Amino acid sequence: HWSITMGEKEGLKIEKKGSAEVAQVEADIDKLKNEAAQPGAMLTTIEKMLAQEKTYRLQADFVATPRYCVGIMQVLHAAGDWKGINEHIVLLSKRRAQLKQAISAMVKEAITYIDRAPSLEVKTDLIETLNTVTSGKIFVEVEKARLTRALAKIKEEAGKIDEAASIMQEVAVETYGALSKHEKLFFIEEQVRLCLDKGDYIRAQILSRKINAKSFDEIVKAEKKAAIEAAKKAGEDVSQMDLDKDMTEEERAKEEKKKNASVEHAEGYFEATDPTIPPVPELKLRYYHLMIRFYSHSNEYLEICRCYQNIMECEGVKEDPSKWTPVMKKVVWYVALAANEPMQQSLLHQISKDAKLADLPLHKQLMKQFTTKEIIHWDTLAAAFGSEMAAEADIFGGDDGEKRKKDLRQRVIEHNLLVIGAYYSRVTLQRLGELLCLPADETEKHLSDLVTSKKVSAKIDRPGGVVDFKTKAQGADWLLNQWVGKIDKLLNTLDKANHLIHKEAMAHKVSLEA
Repeated sequence: HWSITMGEKEGLKIEKKGSAEVAQVEADIDKLKNEAAQPGAMLTTIEKMLAQEKTYRLQADFVATPRYCVGIMQVLHAAGDWKGINEHIVLLSKRRAQLKQAISAMVKEAITYIDRAPSLEVKTDLIETLNTVTSGKIFVEVEKARLTRALAKIKEEAGKIDEAASIMQEVAVETYGALSKHEKLFFIEEQVRLCLDKGDYIRAQILSRKINAKSFDEIVKAEKKAAIEAAKKAGEDVSQMDLDKDMTEEERAKEEKKKNASVEHAEGYFEATDPTIPPVPELKLRYYHLMIRFYSHSNEYLEICRCYQNIMECEGVKEDPSKWTPVMKKVVWYVALAANEPMQQSLLHQISKDAKLADLPLHKQLMKQFTTKEIIHWDTLAAAFGSEMAAEADIFGGDDGEKRKKDLRQRVIEHNLLVIGAYYSRVTLQRLGELLCLPADETEKHLSDLVTSKKVSAKIDRPGGVVDFKTKAQGADWLLNQWVGKIDKLLNTLDKANHLIHKEAMAHKVSLEA
């Protein structure tokens, strides 16, 4: 225990406070607490304690000052004076030359009173007071983050989603050095969730980018490593293989490089993670479900599919068939709903080869149809998979259900047009409509959409009613290259003609000058 005193000539001097002096300070505080318990003596006792706190504060006593601040809080709490607690928290924190240790101890003590508040109003007032006191103070940033989360929870339970989201967004938790990565991830996820509940999808996207999906696995490995190191210190027999078996080659190389480094960098100090926060594997699942909510708003089917694929690799899901089976079904449906593009095709063929599809014959058949260059009849597909589509209420039910059924039909038409384009060079619009089971005007519309999006190369002869699939749609780069090639050919021809003219002139001794 340390304190600072001012000598006559030697200036500022740090002195260590012995255990006997500390015991004396605590005995004095206990005596004052007992006095405050007497009827009508609380205010007088508080005045005495404030006077003692001032004396020790001006001496910069790091031991006694925090103890007196905490003692004042305890006296007011014992008397049930919640208004007094709020007033004295602000008063003590604003006193001249107040010590960081005193503010920190007082805030930590007051936080323990939150759950004991007699009413929601008193609880909210106390949290708001503590929020004000901790604002802008780096030494109580952990308490600030937890108080913000508690206040936002109260507002959310009261149905004030907008207020809760605004309160959470005030804290840039990623800059808080003393907060563990585990707790930071949970805080950012809460920010994203409240933004989604509020309907602010742009801010939700900005906040979600603060989370790196690899962080979840890194935290799990760090916690496992810490547990093994703790077991080694405790004298337990722990093999290095327990630590190395889950590491990749790249991670092993990094560890080896770290061991051989000439300078060891400090790991930093982190407060213990709040025990009420869910474990990391649960946070990982929660993150992907939040991203699914975000992507569902804009119907980004390919991104939703990738999120479900990541869920299938999460701990607790990949080992349990009852959990990964419904997820696998969603992966199949969303990759089928995604628009045709290189990434979608790659994912489609990857999923079709997944061994887990062996237990889902209908979904395997659906993947086979989309990966085979054969025409799919929409009526046949709708009849074969109608029961499965009805069972997927999350995808084909609700407000977006009808739109997604239309999107699936659109994907089938796109697939069929791509297949026809691969096998036909020219076909009549009437025959194309028969193959697609569509009327002529709708056939022309779908074909035009695909040509516009450059997924199919085709030209339509409307008077003749013929579609030419072998016409190559060339872009600006191709046209420029063609122009450059022709100019080069023209210049070469002119150069050759010039050479021949000069040759003939020399042979016949004719002057070319005018």
